[in-house]
Amino acid sequence: KKTELEFLMVNQTFNLVPYRHCVYWEYKAEKVIIRNISGLVQIDPSGPYTLWLTRVIGGVVDKLPQNNEEKGNFAKLVKITPDDCPEMERAEWDDWCSQNVLLMLMKDSDNKIMGGLWFDRQEPFGDLEKAILEDVGDGYAHGLQNFRMKKQRRGILSPLSFFNLSGLGFRLFFLALFIILLLPVRTSATAPAEIAARQPDTINVPFDGVIDVVEVLPGQKVQKGDVLVRMDSTVLKNKVTMASGEARAAEISLQKTERESLTDREKLAEIAILKAQLTQKSTEANFAREMLQRAEIKADRDGIVIFPDPHALRGKPVQTGEQIMLLANPDDSELLIRIPIDSMIIIDEEVPARFFLNVMPLSYTKANYESIGYQATPDAGGLMTYKIRASFIDPPDNIRIGWTGTGKVYGERTILAFNILRRPLVVLRRKLGI
Repeated sequence: KKTELEFLMVNQTFNLVPYRHCVYWEYKAEKVIIRNISGLVQIDPSGPYTLWLTRVIGGVVDKLPQNNEEKGNFAKLVKITPDDCPEMERAEWDDWCSQNVLLMLMKDSDNKIMGGLWFDRQEPFGDLEKAILEDVGDGYAHGLQNFRMKKQRRGILSPLSFFNLSGLGFRLFFLALFIILLLPVRTSATAPAEIAARQPDTINVPFDGVIDVVEVLPGQKVQKGDVLVRMDSTVLKNKVTMASGEARAAEISLQKTERESLTDREKLAEIAILKAQLTQKSTEANFAREMLQRAEIKADRDGIVIFPDPHALRGKPVQTGEQIMLLANPDDSELLIRIPIDSMIIIDEEVPARFFLNVMPLSYTKANYESIGYQATPDAGGLMTYKIRASFIDPPDNIRIGWTGTGKVYGERTILAFNILRRPLVVLRRKLGI
């Protein structure tokens, strides 16, 4: 890889010729770009050393002739001194650089500078070391040119490479493309869809309280009378005990007063009051017992229970009438498609919708429309969508409520070009107000 070659150039060249710093730079569009620095895993393009080095190398390269060198020599060493730098950079030379600097220029087969290496150290570079660097630089330049040519070949490869881009082949390609865009198709829209229960029963909380135990799991089959959820009944049990005790006390008081009334006629006036109290206390006790029985929420028919997570319900405070789950017939399902506002089209109800299950992506099921939402409503995630409900023409085997997939609906006939550009046109109209 090119990055591995860059790392090798700035770090492994030290084994041949020692140096203090080695920097690899590229030259593109007459600009110097620092790519790699010895001893660093990452470089900061906006760092002071990187910026100073970019300006120095850029100033030196701009002064050099580009195309008067003999071809075949891919690397050339240039000795750099503070006098070769732009005047503004000379003051910082001692802060960022050693006394002896060699700038290696790497050129391609057209004798154009591709980039190069920056070497600096305290000791002067000997003639033998310079010769070694030039030989190694030729190899580095040859490798960099190979990477550049591979990148150019990948850029050339495109669908148009299979045609003769000049003359008849070029015109035939666009003629075929024009004909394809005029092919008649139906407008269509795809949206998330799922298998939903047709007429599920809602399981609601009978009174304010806290859910104690969830006896079923999502998707579990239950029979009529099975306990689904148990509410916390500690308070209700205390109420039953207290109400029963008060009713018993009222009954004993009534019996005592009735006996005393046989000898004391004034007690007859208290009997009616005590009877009313006994009726009230008995009613309260019966109501407390009934509420205690309702603490066990049971299934009123056979089916499967639908809810997200039992752990989310367990210990949750709930209010009277709050829905906690659904009870549905697994054999009575329908297709629910949620089409976002931006994707909605005029639907042709004569053409059945198609449903592609995620568990069976290579096949689809057709469904006839039953209702198309007149107004967009928010989903659980807050997205405004139109709800479309449809009944399966030939439902797949082992279908399960809750399975998701992609629904596709069809509209009026048009050409392929309009069907492709419909959404971009909507976005363009919204952005530009046309």
